Amino acid sequence: MTTLLADERMAELLDRLLDSVDPLTDELTDEIVGGEHSYAESTQLSHEQLRTAVHDNLRTLLTALRGGAPTNLDAPRAAGRLKAEQGITLAALLHAFRMAGRFIWDRLLAMVLDEDSATQLLHRASDIWAVIDECSSAAAEAYRATVEEQARRDAAARSIMLTTLLDGTAENNSSAWEIVRVLRLDRNGPFQVVYAEINDGSEPLPSAEGRLRALGIGSEWTHQAGALLGLLAVPNGHPATTTRDLLGAIALSRVGISRPFTSPMDASNARREAQLAAQCLPPGTHDTHVYGSSPIALLAAASPDAASEVAHTVLGPLLTQPEAERSVLLDTLDTWFTTGGSTTRAAEHLHCHRNTVLYRLNRITELTGRRTTDAASSAELYIALRAVQLGSVPR
Repeated sequence: MTTLLADERMAELLDRLLDSVDPLTDELTDEIVGGEHSYAESTQLSHEQLRTAVHDNLRTLLTALRGGAPTNLDAPRAAGRLKAEQGITLAALLHAFRMAGRFIWDRLLAMVLDEDSATQLLHRASDIWAVIDECSSAAAEAYRATVEEQARRDAAARSIMLTTLLDGTAENNSSAWEIVRVLRLDRNGPFQVVYAEINDGSEPLPSAEGRLRALGIGSEWTHQAGALLGLLAVPNGHPATTTRDLLGAIALSRVGISRPFTSPMDASNARREAQLAAQCLPPGTHDTHVYGSSPIALLAAASPDAASEVAHTVLGPLLTQPEAERSVLLDTLDTWFTTGGSTTRAAEHLHCHRNTVLYRLNRITELTGRRTTDAASSAELYIALRAVQLGSVPR
């Protein structure tokens, strides 16, 4: 019987608060603005928007405490979405719900007239904070969902803008510079485009954006046709090798870098440069290559059909040998070129006798009709070898 009387007394107190919800809303709104600077300083959330949210949530809290039906969480969820959209922090949102809990408790405590009623009210304190927790959790969940959706929309919009530059579809020079401004890239440049192949769905340049930012290099990235594309704004104070060295240290695929350029209208051409630069590296390579740093490789990458024809013409029968012999001869030729045409140094790198290197070079001459000691023949062998290494001819 005592419990029943206590519940009836609590219901009566809550009904009185519900009847006064409008003036109570004004009081609580003023307390929130005074006690949480995020609301006081907000230029996006109007006082009327805040008051409406306070009114709806105060009514929800009081109704839930009165009991009789499941808590309606529409108002807390709407508050969470509104605060996220208007730039109010999540901490400020949750603080407002705690302030509402204390506000209700203080008003209930002020309404009890005797010690027994105060004791009975104390036993209901956990109920008050349970309802506050349920509503604030619903508001926080809606807040996070809204922020995530905003981030997705923002990322999609930024990707579209970057693609506009990289595809060369910006309307004019002014539009291109406006995109650079919106992307928050240094307008002083110079700029570079990065093209990183995506293999097996893995990230080709993990943590690249953060590493570049640590060096003062701004960047914006997007995925397109099996590649990760980036537009970089590289301050003039950085040496030309900065981007290559940094990205080369983390590259998990072939990564091409364009030459520096000063106008965003040139981004589409730089994109093509970056893609060709990546193709100047042998398939399966985890490294970076800057456009133009290897002219012969660039020729092979730019004209793969012509490169394949040259390789077949120059190497001829060598390419038809059993795989083991073909690989040994091509590797020996590559090492001989890498060591500057020194059979002694080539032998050291290959861990074999100098005469073995000479034998293999003679075998190449026998198969191709070209001597490494002849300048023209050597040049043709070098070009054909690079074409094979870049995948123009399957090994």
